[in-house]
Parts: sequence; structure tokens; C-alpha cells
Amino acid sequence: MSKNLIAIDCGGTNLRVAMMDEELNIKAVHRVPSIKNDPAKLCDRMIELIATVEEESGLKKDAIGMSICGVVSHNRVGRCGNLGIEFGYDFHGRFSETFSGIPVRIANDGNCSAYVESRFGVNKGYLDSGFITISSGIGIGIVHNGEMIDLPMEAGRQVIEYCDKLYEAEYLCSGNGIVHLCAYEGLRVPNAKTFFDLVKANDKEARRIYNIWLRLLGTWLGNLQLLFNCNCYAVSGGTWQASDVYKEDLEKVANATIASWHINPIVLRTAKYSQDVGLAGAASLALHELEK
Repeated sequence: MSKNLIAIDCGGTNLRVAMMDEELNIKAVHRVPSIKNDPAKLCDRMIELIATVEEESGLKKDAIGMSICGVVSHNRVGRCGNLGIEFGYDFHGRFSETFSGIPVRIANDGNCSAYVESRFGVNKGYLDSGFITISSGIGIGIVHNGEMIDLPMEAGRQVIEYCDKLYEAEYLCSGNGIVHLCAYEGLRVPNAKTFFDLVKANDKEARRIYNIWLRLLGTWLGNLQLLFNCNCYAVSGGTWQASDVYKEDLEKVANATIASWHINPIVLRTAKYSQDVGLAGAASLALHELEK
């Protein structure tokens, strides 16, 4: 009998709640603006929307999964800066009290993305895989031996060296980071797309900065591989839209940093899930709880 899964995708801008089946098909979904600076009201809204999608779909939930843009470990939600939640909130406790007997699983959005890509997406079939998003920031999730590593995974905050100073990796290597890097190097660009258009057009100054960016991001990625030795990484995010410009170069540079270690080569693939990755990841968590 098919299982009915409540999927909650809580981002800094929008909150989406859906009823989904175990093949990740959406049966009913609602999207509203995320409530900020008041996690209790945000949780109230989630509970209301769960009831709404149950009524609209005519289905009763078997489990609840939630993907949220913040620090999560073992179902405990900590700081979620984009939601104005500084000291965490017990969403799991509220759900367990309100929906007695219904399994609940909560995880960071990057970890959810890694898990759904491992189970249903481009990383299916690999025991060890990762998910990377390169957009306004950098986020990751890791699956090891078929299981999601349930840790904060704030890899975009890892420190890198540039011009004898230390910076968070995403400050120089993300989409917004490329703008910062170009400014430091004397090139004004409004966004990463403009930068990659210049690179594609073989603009001399853009190509010079591009090589700096490749070295920085490639070293970061090589260090990530030394930690987790993934078979494959699913990649998404706004900057990845220019992957036709840099994917092969980035793999080459990153693999050069780990060549002497004789571990798995770094392989980057376009993630299967993009627009609905938050819902799909949350539903896959709910399904995982039912299969325990």
C-alpha cells in the first residue's frame, strides 16, 4: 500500500508544504511566505498547511519530513539566520505532540538534497555521494554508506587563503563571491552570469580572474574529497547554470589537488532535482523514517 508523505520545505523566502507519495509525486501543495523572527508562529503555519494538504488530497499522512535552511542535527533545529531564528526551536517536539504516533524527521536543506539525489537522483547506486549548491552561497550535503550524514555541514564557511588573507570560501567562490573576487582584482561585474559570459568570450582580464577562482574553488573541492571520498557529486544552484563554461576545468583542477592520494576522482553531475528539491528531499526523509 502506498505511503502518504508530508513534505515541508522551509526556506528563507518561502514555505512549501505538500502531500506526496513514495515515488515523490505531489498530490497537493501550498506555498506561502516564510514567517521570520517568530518560530512558534512559523510552526503554527506549518501545522495549518499540513491539515490543508491532507484535506485537499483526501489522504492521511503516514510520516512527516522537513527540510529547513539552518543548522540541524538529530532533529534539533538550531540557528536559522535567514529565518531570524537565533537560538533554535523545537519543531520536532511540536509535531510529535500535535501528530502523536506519526514519525517525524528534520534535516538541513543541503543534507536533504544529498539524500534524495542518492536515493532517487543522479547519485543513485553509489554508497558514498555528495550534493553541492553554488548560488549566492555554497552548501553541501554528504551521504556515506547509503546514509545521510546528519551534521550542520556548513562547508561554505570553511576558510581559504587569498592574497595572504583568510576568507570564508563562499565569500570568494559562490555566485556573490565571484563579484567580490572580481572587485578585488579590479574588474567590475554585476553578477556571476556576466563574469562567465566574459570568460566564454575569452576576455583576457576575466580569464585571468577565472583561473584564480578555479584554483580557490578547486582546492576547496579537493579538500572536501579528502574528507569524504565521494563517488559522485550532484551539483545545482544559479552559478551551475554556467557549468558548460567551467565544469571540465573545475574537475581537472580539483583532481590535480588530490592526485597523489589515489582516492576516488572528483565527478560532478547536474542534480536531477532543482525547483522541487526541498520538497523531494523532505519526502525522502519521511519515507526513510517509515522504512526503519
